[in-house]
Amino acid sequence: MDDLIANVREIFPDARLDLVERLIGSKRSLVARVLVDGRPLIVKQYVGGDGDGWARERAALSILPDDAPAPKLVATSASPPIVVMTDIGGGPSVAKALLGRDPAVAADAMASWATSLATLHLQTRGSRGAFRGALNARFPESTVLEQMEDAAEETGRHCAALGVDLPGEAVAELVGLADRLNEDGPAALTPADACPDNNVRTPDGGLVLIDFEGSQWRHVAWDVAYLAVPWPTCWCAWRLPEEAVDDAIRTYRSAAGGTWAQSPAFHTDVAAAVVGWTYVSVSWFLARALADDAALTATPDKPSPPRRATILHRLDVARRADAGTPALAGLADRLHRALTDRWGECPLPSAPAFRA
Repeated sequence: MDDLIANVREIFPDARLDLVERLIGSKRSLVARVLVDGRPLIVKQYVGGDGDGWARERAALSILPDDAPAPKLVATSASPPIVVMTDIGGGPSVAKALLGRDPAVAADAMASWATSLATLHLQTRGSRGAFRGALNARFPESTVLEQMEDAAEETGRHCAALGVDLPGEAVAELVGLADRLNEDGPAALTPADACPDNNVRTPDGGLVLIDFEGSQWRHVAWDVAYLAVPWPTCWCAWRLPEEAVDDAIRTYRSAAGGTWAQSPAFHTDVAAAVVGWTYVSVSWFLARALADDAALTATPDKPSPPRRATILHRLDVARRADAGTPALAGLADRLHRALTDRWGECPLPSAPAFRA
């Protein structure tokens, strides 16, 4: 942390600098709240990696309008890679609401998340060129195709180990989702990791999205599907009540406006994204789940559901999804039955706030 503060002094050489507190970051970043001439700011330094996270967060924040539901970019440094942004406070996140005891608060938090995401999508739909220009040219503006190809490869290995037939049609449907839900459709800038803990409730009741180090330009259905999977890239992936999910999705459609959000294609596209996220996340989790029934994370302050229950729940959702992907639905059914034979029934527990 001393090195981080020293690096910030290089950015603001003539300012008074005070460290307020170190914040929770990740293996990829160090994050701190500081005072620069009395002004509270958030400093994020990226460690390891190839510079992708720094390039994406800097690019995303640099093109957002001032009223976007996101922090404002204040300063950057390329060496070492640092982003300095406005401090939006330490308010509660959606994750905190889901881990709480009040279902009404949790449902309201989900709706607020949907509103903020729709606002971000609406504000950035015409910003593809600006994002591409701000992003380092060696990083792709979308990683969906790579994710689908990796998921198809991992799924093939898992199917072979489980003795489950993997038809070529299923592989074609999975990889084809990248073209079906591509960045030329109803697309916008996305944090690409809009998890329940990557947001902050502000004093005025709004919800600000944080953590843009995975940001990309992609079809917005990939984001909306986070509600229905739920939370495919996140630790807080407990089961959500259908009525709360439906209400949040209605909130998104109302806030997003436009013809796509009101069309029948909306439901089919979101269902297709749900199927895609199912196979991506199952490809991440299944190897460990075959060995033991560990939770998604082992961090005490991030209680998460078991991997086996998460996998079976997602496969069940995917086999029932009206996504126009019959081969993937059939494969999800076969995988679900094969894994249930091994593990027995493993119901996914509801988020704590909805367990009354």
